Amino acid sequence: MNTAVLQENSAKVRASGHQIRTYAELQEQLHRDLLAQNPEWIGPDGNCPECDSYDRRLAELIAAFQSTTRKSVAQRT
Repeated sequence: MNTAVLQENSAKVRASGHQIRTYAELQEQLHRDLLAQNPEWIGPDGNCPECDSYDRRLAELIAAFQSTTRKSVAQRT
């Protein structure tokens, strides 16, 4: 994908004041920003293993946060 287009799209989203409301939106935005900021990570086939690694790590952190939050709520009741 064209790096200039990625950077422009990311800038438009931020400038529009778009609020990220879900973890899925956060992950999509992170992925777009990583691609825009690190075009050297994009392989000739268009894949980005480094971005995939960041995506997996974010998913792990979100799952851990959700698990901790559920346990905390359960303990209060």
